[in-house]
Amino acid sequence: MNSKSTKISSIPTLARIIYLFLCENQLEVDSYSNIFPSISADAVFYCWRENCNSSRFRSSIYLYINVWSSDTKRNETLISSQPVSSFYHIKSRIFIINEKELNIKEKLTWTTARNKLYELALNEEQKQGWRWSYYNFADGDIHIACPLAEQLLTKKTIIDYGQNEEYLFASHFYAFINLTKLAIGEEKCFLLFDAFLFSISPAIATVSGTSGPMAYSGLLTQIVYHIDAMFNAIHRDAVAFLLPYCPRYDGRNWWTSQAIFIYRSLCLYGHVILLDGIHIMKQNHRSYPRTGDPWAMNDDMNLVPNYLLRLKNYMKQSRFVSPLVLHHYSGWNLHLTSKTCRYNHTTMKLDTCLVIGNNMNESHSLSYS
Repeated sequence: MNSKSTKISSIPTLARIIYLFLCENQLEVDSYSNIFPSISADAVFYCWRENCNSSRFRSSIYLYINVWSSDTKRNETLISSQPVSSFYHIKSRIFIINEKELNIKEKLTWTTARNKLYELALNEEQKQGWRWSYYNFADGDIHIACPLAEQLLTKKTIIDYGQNEEYLFASHFYAFINLTKLAIGEEKCFLLFDAFLFSISPAIATVSGTSGPMAYSGLLTQIVYHIDAMFNAIHRDAVAFLLPYCPRYDGRNWWTSQAIFIYRSLCLYGHVILLDGIHIMKQNHRSYPRTGDPWAMNDDMNLVPNYLLRLKNYMKQSRFVSPLVLHHYSGWNLHLTSKTCRYNHTTMKLDTCLVIGNNMNESHSLSYS
């Protein structure tokens, strides 16, 4: 892969999300054809077993999109179907990557296929001149349910106090629903999740079914760290601390690349949030290499700062950190991450998985090697 370096400050981040799905076949791809592209998100599908196409997907539409950051107010308009002078005029899109068309010598692994998705997103940002707000990696065989969406649509009074924390992101959800001609089934769930990301601004977000049980019944969000890879949304400014995925151990255990992802997320500790209003409803289980301990990894990769090394055994265990009071949470931004992480842990060399620095400080430079 080519080395890329871009200045965050030179490319605006827009209120738009990209979903990156790893699929087996056309059937899995088509299961999302009534969901994407949506008012709030584009999608990329990597097709593993056969050549796939986007013929069944809804037509692209033109939208006017506001810039976004963790400082964006929760009631600020993000998306419009009508011209707004300060908004960017963009076209919603679907991308397909067919492995059989890549002319590669060996089949890609889960890890290297996800890196292909990542590479496409980076390349498209360079072409379009703006960045997505979140990269949401997901397995193509998952399906989600969201009782919270129906609850919000039944009771539309927005309250921003007391126990009604879901109303902290309801404003964007209602706006997305109103802009969508007919939102049914899972599309509501994805719109709800997008509204959550834009409103709450976690470094990483996931949903129930990826990280053990909730701390107690009725809890809407909690802070976690040990998360399954099936559904992970990553803040655009947090991407450099986590990606690309490390392929070094794929011959032995495909879980190790996610273990390294989790380990590296120590630079973002306290900002990995699980939303219980959306649940993983179904996932098929495929066969793949998973021999030995996925956390058995060499110590020559500089994955985390030295002062975090002692937490490796802790990160192996699946447990939640704390219930989260959303009213007290102001979101993640780059400067909440230590200078050591920003200066020394933002670039991975894919041949060795060695993590090095790229001076991700005030200049906000990002790199992919």
